[in-house]
Amino acid sequence: MTGAKAVLAIEKEAADEGPKFGRRADDASAAAAGPKSLKVDQSKIDRLMNLIGEMVVSKNALPYLAQRAEEQYGVRELSREIKSQYAVINRIAEEMQDAIMQVRMMPVSFVFQRFPRLVRDISRKLGKDVQLVLEGEDTEADKNIIESLADPLIHIVRNSLDHGLEAPEVRKAAGKAVTGTLTIRAVQEGDRVLIDIIDDGRGIDPLVIKRKAYEKGLIDEAMLERISDREAVNLVFAAGFSTMDVVSDLSGRGVGMDVVRTAVEKVNGTLLLDSEVGKGTRLRITLPLSMAVTKVMIVAADQQLFGVPMDHVVETVRIPHRDIRTIKRSKTVVLRGSIVPLKALNTLLGLSAQPRANADDEMAVLVARVGGAAVGLMVDDFRETAEIIQKPLGGVLAGLSAYSGSALMGDGSVLMVLNVKEIV
Repeated sequence: MTGAKAVLAIEKEAADEGPKFGRRADDASAAAAGPKSLKVDQSKIDRLMNLIGEMVVSKNALPYLAQRAEEQYGVRELSREIKSQYAVINRIAEEMQDAIMQVRMMPVSFVFQRFPRLVRDISRKLGKDVQLVLEGEDTEADKNIIESLADPLIHIVRNSLDHGLEAPEVRKAAGKAVTGTLTIRAVQEGDRVLIDIIDDGRGIDPLVIKRKAYEKGLIDEAMLERISDREAVNLVFAAGFSTMDVVSDLSGRGVGMDVVRTAVEKVNGTLLLDSEVGKGTRLRITLPLSMAVTKVMIVAADQQLFGVPMDHVVETVRIPHRDIRTIKRSKTVVLRGSIVPLKALNTLLGLSAQPRANADDEMAVLVARVGGAAVGLMVDDFRETAEIIQKPLGGVLAGLSAYSGSALMGDGSVLMVLNVKEIV
C-alpha cells in the first residue's frame, strides 16, 4: 500500500512539473521580448554630460565663424551654408543633451519615501496629530539635485512639525481640525521643478520674528522700524536665527534654515516663503531640471560682456531717461504700475564708467527678480541669450561673490556669470 502511494505521488509530481517547465519557458521568452535594463556607472554618464557640454561650446562657435566669413572675407554664400549647417548640428546637440539628461533623471519619490516614517515618529514624540499628503512623487529631476535635497527637505519637514503645526488642544481652541495637515507637493513647470511644503499651522508672526532678530543683534533699531512684514518673515533664513528659547534635539540651536538656503542655492535653486498668521505656511523650492547647461542673457557694461542667468530675468526694457526718478538718493522707475528700484551694473561691479544711453536717450534696463522683489539693472546694451557650460571659479577667484562662475564662449572669450543675489 505504501509503495503504491509513493508511485502515485511521484507520478503526480512529474505531471505537475510538466506544465511548470512550460510556463517558465513562456515567461522567459516574454521577458526576452520585453524592455531591458542596463546598469551603468554614474561616472560614465557624467563623462557623457561633459562631452555634450564641450559640443555645446563647439557648436556655439559656428555663428561667429559665419559672421567672420561674411564681414571679413565677404563670402556671403559660405556664411549662409555655415548657418544652415549650424541649425542641423544645434538640433542634434539639443536632442543628445535631452537624451543624456533623461538617463540622469530620477523621481522625487527617492526623497519623499522617507517622510511618512519621519512624520509619524516626530509627531508622536511631540504629541501632535498630523496627516501627511504627498503629491507628484513621479516628478523627475537630475539625480545630483534630488540627492542634494534630501537633508534640506528633512529639516524643513522637522521645522513644520515642531514650529508650524500646533498641538491638538491648541488647534481645537482655535476652531481648527484637531489633525494638522502637512502637504509636500512636487510639480514640473517648463525647465524647473517646484517643491511646495505646506502646513495649516499657526503661521509665522512677523512681530515675533522682528523681536527675536533684534534681541540676537541680527537687525538694528533703525531696521526694526522700517523692515516690512514680508522681509521680517524671511529673517528665518539668517544664520544663527531661532525662535526657540530652549534647545532640544529638534530645534533651538540656530542652525538650519540658513543651511537649507545655502544648499538650495548651491544647485541654482531659489526659496520663497509665504506665511499667514493662524492659517499656515508655504515654502516653495524652485530647482533646475539639470545643472549641466545654463541659459544666460548676455549684457554689455563698460565694453565688457557679462552673463545673467535666465532664472532671474523677468524682462528687458528700454526706459526714456526722463522717466527715471530719484527717491531718497536712489533711482527708480514706475513700470506697469509698480515702483522698481534701479541700480547701475557698473557701480555694483566697481567699474568707473556710467551706463550709456542709446541714440534716443533710452537706458537699457534688465529687470531681475531677487528674493521675490524686482530690481532693474542698468546696462549699456543687451546681447543674445546663450546656452553655456558654467564652471565654478577656482583659486583666488573663488572668493569673488559677485560671480557664480565663468563659461567659455564660441569665439574663445571667457564670459563671467553674475551672482545676482550677491551684487544687488
